[in-house]
Amino acid sequence: MTQAEFMRLARAAAQAVNVAWTPALEALVTYGLQSPSLSAFARFGRLTIAPDAKPAEAQTYFQAFLLSHIREREGQLHLREVSTVADPAVDVILAAFAGMQEDTQTQARLLHRQSMAAENLLGALLERYLARELEPHGWVWCAGNTIRAVDFIRLDLSLALQVKNRSNSENSSSSAIRVGTEILKWYRVNANTGRTNWEKFPAELPAPLSEEGFHDFIREYAKGVH
Repeated sequence: MTQAEFMRLARAAAQAVNVAWTPALEALVTYGLQSPSLSAFARFGRLTIAPDAKPAEAQTYFQAFLLSHIREREGQLHLREVSTVADPAVDVILAAFAGMQEDTQTQARLLHRQSMAAENLLGALLERYLARELEPHGWVWCAGNTIRAVDFIRLDLSLALQVKNRSNSENSSSSAIRVGTEILKWYRVNANTGRTNWEKFPAELPAPLSEEGFHDFIREYAKGVH
């Protein structure tokens, strides 16, 4: 199918799932269509898209693409208890190596799991902060993991950006996706020094992004979900 035919099916998919078609969605789909072999499009379960996809297959894929995007944009984040079971050997280590008493171990275990839950929210909150600041100035949030290895694109498709919370939070498979592409990468915190990297964010904005602004956004967001 041609790019125009794929785009027509994407618009039809939006209508089928009652999603308003916007310039941002047009940009997202166009970015994916312009990649070699449609490789920029993410996978949704068993759903993939290929140049030789049948119209029904393509429309089913685009419905999943759009619903994932909208769910992420409109969904609310909550601090959720870590689902994994704590390792009892950790308490033994704390007692044996640090002389920690049982009541202190219990408190340490609780605080540690709450801290892990907070860390699990960091990436999603960072994307929402950036989306709030960037989208009024010609950027599109690729919410819902719709585009592989890309979190934001320019509305005119002139730039694609992957953001990470820390400099060491990217695995090799994610890094490999950018090879041979023009996807920029930016991280918030240098894992070795603890220094933030806001001054190197690759966007010209009326007001600079900052760690203070991010912290304020987190506090405001939390108030809205209580």
